Amino acid sequence: MMRPDIETTLWHYLRENCLPRNIEIEYGNDDNLFDRGIIDSAGLLAFVSYVEQEFGLVIPDEDLLPENFSSIASISDYIRHRTQILPR
Repeated sequence: MMRPDIETTLWHYLRENCLPRNIEIEYGNDDNLFDRGIIDSAGLLAFVSYVEQEFGLVIPDEDLLPENFSSIASISDYIRHRTQILPR
């Protein structure tokens, strides 16, 4: 069985945990998750924990920057970069 791509995996988490149920809203991978109200600072902590578990990462505090975690695209790029440096 093929694993879903990173973006699909992240959107699945957000749809299940951060967005209202039964609402069809279109969001793009480059949309700012904070500006669009998809996630807030408290939700970010749970999301980062999920990312660590799902992708086998330890994300240091100094990497918790807006440029790494503001959109699905930036988070996916960060995960790809980290998993190349620190393979599972």
